[in-house]
Formats: sequence, structure tokens, C-alpha cells
Amino acid sequence: MSRWLHEDDEPRRAGRQTQPELVVHYWDGSAPGAREIRDISEHGAYILTAEHWYPGTLIRVILQGAKAFEDGSTVPEPSICVPCRVVRQGEDGVAVEFVFRSKAERNNIRAFLAAMPLQQRETPPRKVSSQRNGQALVEFSLITPMALLLAVNAVNFGGFIFAWITVTNAARAGAQYMIMSSASPGGPTPATSSQVTTLITNDITSLLNRSSLVVATCRNGTTSANGCTTFTDPEAPSYTLATVDVTYTYNPFIPLFSFPKLGISATLPTTSIHRKAVMRMLQ
Repeated sequence: MSRWLHEDDEPRRAGRQTQPELVVHYWDGSAPGAREIRDISEHGAYILTAEHWYPGTLIRVILQGAKAFEDGSTVPEPSICVPCRVVRQGEDGVAVEFVFRSKAERNNIRAFLAAMPLQQRETPPRKVSSQRNGQALVEFSLITPMALLLAVNAVNFGGFIFAWITVTNAARAGAQYMIMSSASPGGPTPATSSQVTTLITNDITSLLNRSSLVVATCRNGTTSANGCTTFTDPEAPSYTLATVDVTYTYNPFIPLFSFPKLGISATLPTTSIHRKAVMRMLQ
């Protein structure tokens, strides 16, 4: 878990030679000078420098062998010019990755390092493939349940919105059908409660759990509330209010666990959708 939280930002692909008998030269606008290298491989190196280039910066360096004597003096040896890319910053320098334009350049750096004297010690390459595979497995196992839960809730929430819109439209269509009477063009026969209920039932055929549909219709042609509805028309009895009340129980498409007593549900619970449409009609 510690490796997963703190991923190594410098996975080494090859063994590093520490404290090599090499110096590096680069031009930064001032007098050129030799800088030490802490470790190096055929893929990159760590340069001890006060410069702190941003990761991604391209620089060109010259690697040169420096044979040291007991009195501290050095003798320059063969050198090689290598383009580099900065990969990270450290407290005492920067880590660079060698950029090769051809296979021949890679072979040249290999031959150059092989010609250098044996170093004090060589660090083995880090085994990062298994760590990365394990990290990917942990990430997958953590994200998959959340992704599935999100997908299930998206489906259920979309189904609830669709049911809410369908019931609303059905209630409005029932009220519009109900207000058609002899005062309407063509003088149709006033719709009965069973006809309105049939119309609304046909409008919600795309919904599941259609058996839970409850439709109530009523008319109020007075200026006071009655047992049918509390809505009144101020111009009654010239005008009559037609009311269509629709109740539908929505069940989620994909039910998940829930704890009703605790008020906890992994997805939308079974919900009652109640819509009412009120329209004015001529008596």
C-alpha cells in the first residue's frame, strides 16, 4: 500500500554505476567547468549541479573520463557528447535521461561506459514491473466497484426522470381530454372517468410496474372546495375545474442493497410519483 500511495517517480531500467570516474561539461552562459556525476547508466545519469532545470528541458552534455591520482589531480581521458532530457530535480542536482537519435548513438554510450575503469560498486536495476502490475491491480480493484455503482445509479436515475416526465405528460393529456365537452368544437360527448383512465394507462405503457398506476378524476363547478378537490374557480358555475390526479410507483431498474431504518440506500429506492393536472372547462 505504501508503494501504491508513493509511486517511485524514477524507475530505473538498468544498473547504475555509482561515483564513476567521469565528469560532465555543459555550457550555462558562464565559464565552463567540470561537474561531478553521482551515478550513471546507459539510459541516464545524475549530475551534481546547482542548476535546477525544469523536467523536460533538453540539454547537451559532454561526458569525459577523469583519471584521479593519489595527490588529487586528474588527467582528462576520452569524451563523448550526449543529448539529454531532464526527468527530475534533486536537492544537489538533476537526473537526466539520454536521448538517442539512432541505435548507433546508444551503442556509442555503451562502449564509452564499458571502456571506463571498474567503479566502486554497481547498483542493480530496480524491479518496477511487478510493482506497477500490483499497483494497477490495486487501482482496478478500488475503482471498479465505484464505477459499477456510478453506472447503476446513472441507469436508475435516468429511469426515474423518464417515469416522472411520462406520468406528468399522461396527467396533462388526461386533463386535456377531460375538458372536451359539448362546448368544444364538434360538440363531443364529455369524457367519462373510465375513458380518461384508459387514455392515461395507454400513455404509460413504456413504464415498468404499470399495475401500480392509480388515476382519480373529478370536477368542481362551485366556488368552494368539495370532497373531490380543494381547487375552485372564481367564475363558477360558468366555468368548471377538471382535475386529474395520477400516482405511480417507480421501482429502480437495478435494485441494490438498502437499509431503510438507517436511511441508507446504494441507489434510488422505490419512490411514488404523484402528478396532478388541473384545467378549466366550460360548463
